[in-house]
Amino acid sequence: IPLTLPSGSTPLNVLDNQNIKQIEVIKGPAGSLYGAGTGGVLLLNSFPKEPTKERIVETSVGDYGLLKYSGEYNSKNDYMISQYKYSSQSSDGYRDQSFFERQTLETGIKVITPNNAYVGVSALYSKLNYGIPGGLTLQQFQDNPQQARAGSVSQNASIDQEDFILGVDIESEWTQYWSGGSTLFANVSKFENPFNFDYKSESRKSWGNRPWIQYRNTLADAKLKVKLGAEVHSGNNNARNYQNDGGVRDTLNFEDEIEIRNRSAYLVSDIELPGQIFINAGLSYNLVKFAVNRVATKENGVDPTLVSKDFEPKLVPRIGLAKKLNLYTTVHGNISGGFSPPTLEEFRTNDGELNEDLEPETGINYEIGIRGNSQNAKFTYDAAVFYFKLKESIVLTESQRDGTLAFANAGSTNQTGFELATTWNPIRNTQKFISNVEIQSTYTFHYFKFDEYILSGDDFSGNKLTGVAPHTVFASLSTDTKVGIYSLISYNFTDEIPLNDGNTVYSNSFHLMKAKLGFKKKFGSNDQISLDIYAGLDNLLDEQYSLGYDINAFGSRYYQPAPPLNWFGGLKFNYAVFN
Repeated sequence: IPLTLPSGSTPLNVLDNQNIKQIEVIKGPAGSLYGAGTGGVLLLNSFPKEPTKERIVETSVGDYGLLKYSGEYNSKNDYMISQYKYSSQSSDGYRDQSFFERQTLETGIKVITPNNAYVGVSALYSKLNYGIPGGLTLQQFQDNPQQARAGSVSQNASIDQEDFILGVDIESEWTQYWSGGSTLFANVSKFENPFNFDYKSESRKSWGNRPWIQYRNTLADAKLKVKLGAEVHSGNNNARNYQNDGGVRDTLNFEDEIEIRNRSAYLVSDIELPGQIFINAGLSYNLVKFAVNRVATKENGVDPTLVSKDFEPKLVPRIGLAKKLNLYTTVHGNISGGFSPPTLEEFRTNDGELNEDLEPETGINYEIGIRGNSQNAKFTYDAAVFYFKLKESIVLTESQRDGTLAFANAGSTNQTGFELATTWNPIRNTQKFISNVEIQSTYTFHYFKFDEYILSGDDFSGNKLTGVAPHTVFASLSTDTKVGIYSLISYNFTDEIPLNDGNTVYSNSFHLMKAKLGFKKKFGSNDQISLDIYAGLDNLLDEQYSLGYDINAFGSRYYQPAPPLNWFGGLKFNYAVFN
């Protein structure tokens, strides 16, 4: 079920952590299977890897009015797995106008019939309301990081959003070699966004289908799997923009009826050859269309004006190769194309402009890497080097109107990088007091630069890519003891980041540390009951830093201050039922 809307936006903030049990990351362009895009794919699984019968209740509290509670009920038998989840989270926030409230309700059922057919039904309701404090200048950030941008409080700058997502998934095996299925999905959303200078109100509806067929066989000692599929994703938005009078809708500025059509077809194959050689290859064909019908304006009342944008169809290829050298080492490489049309928010900006000249991003990515583990599996590693050539990069620019966003194509960018991740378990599954120790670390190096980028007479060619840190480091140390006491301490370093295309303003680098201490114990005759009590500290070094930056911000309001040293704690209760 695509969480990404046909407009190109992905509302990850409608999800609670409880709604995500597993995450699989596909780096770089992956359009051969998952539609248009250049930035990779996140595959989110809401069911646990090993479904069990259990009841889970968790409550946590923290600084700045943080209160969260959730409940989960999971059940399974030979033919059906079901789950029901509820969560509520609220916070006053560190800054003025940074309140946060979210409630989610999720249900999912998977049924496996005697004839090897599978039917899954999933539904998610999310209600989200949070404040937008706005960006600060460097002087404001240093003087009083808790303040909001001028006007944010009086105009109630915020997001109030409701989403209902429904999906039905059907799969069946037709023969020993052939299988197929389809996923039907729909999303209905209500969106209210009072801002400092206007008030947006939208009703959004989207729906779609992902049919597929698959052939699987073994031919001449080679295992072959070929999948042919398509995705049809359509949307209809009614979008109105008003003047904002203290957080209340005032005079209508303009109203649009928006139709969105995404179409893609894909063919992907997996081949396992003798000698432990694995090949993945795919090709997709993508079509995207926006149609904006301006049905009303402030100046002329009803004045229908239709603007239609058909982006040129694009073939997107991908091929990957992996070779297992021995039991412990695998080398891999891939070449993948990318095609990413502008999102609706980039095509149709807050001030009512329609960027008809905005072109899709296109690019090609090359990557090679090696991964493996030690003989005793206590040490694992994954290293990769990549080069991504992106053309017609879409960048955020200063708007001609104070406080609104504008977007432009930035010619091309060259993105070269190195990534390394390691895990070491010096102590694992022992009967000593310290039963487990795990050390994780990651390092990324990004050498990203504009190749050719001229905007409004300014030549930024050769400058560092805005908003990208050249070096980031993460490390964590976790320990478990035989008596149930556990701890986790993590460290993150983020290098200085260019905040504008001219590279005249940089953020400061910063170091973050977080610590958590808890007690986890199982009780009962069959260890059916488990209790987890924990507490921790965030930003242990009490760094003054920005939780993200508004790049190329109007008025040099780049900074979104993050909380200083703060605390959290909680309790989790789990009751499992064993057959």
